[in-house]
Amino acid sequence: MQSKVNEENKPMDQWSALNRILFIYKAAGASLAALCLMLGILAIVLAGRKPIVAVVSEGDSLYLFGHRADVPLNEANIKRFVERYVKLAYEWEVLNPEKITQDISPLVTDDFRVNKLAFLKNRKEKDFAGKTIAQDVSGLKVQVTKESTIAVFDVVLRVEGIPLIVPTQVSFQLTRGNQTQWNPVGLYINGETLHEGK
Repeated sequence: MQSKVNEENKPMDQWSALNRILFIYKAAGASLAALCLMLGILAIVLAGRKPIVAVVSEGDSLYLFGHRADVPLNEANIKRFVERYVKLAYEWEVLNPEKITQDISPLVTDDFRVNKLAFLKNRKEKDFAGKTIAQDVSGLKVQVTKESTIAVFDVVLRVEGIPLIVPTQVSFQLTRGNQTQWNPVGLYINGETLHEGK
């Protein structure tokens, strides 16, 4: 008689246990959904807050409330961008085309980088084959107008230790692109026209 009662209660016990497990799953799911909702609301609230900007100068800190805005591209930004490119592309101790194009790659488009690499390899293998050369830039001036961006400078080329001064003018084709850590302005060089000598 006892075994018959146990057999009858066994399916009921299993059903009750299954209901308890389902209730735990429902409670856990509802708790996680509420947590996700709270985190989403918190993220929206924090995204709308004004950021605190810390300016550190000469050991003194100044805290300011900033605001989020798109910064327009102005003449000063373009000049700094072009100056940075000229220093990376035209100043080197050894003519290493791969290293130079790697250094300028955050500032140029992929097609321009390929063309620049081919140009530098041609100079190394044909114009300066077997010679030790180094190059510096002097008197860099950048002119920015609505129509063009031009850099004028003197290239100091040292061939086998002998310096040669080459007046140089470079006209740039600029394009807008993604802002990155290495290129926060989001400006890219898509082409350049080089004039050497007077």
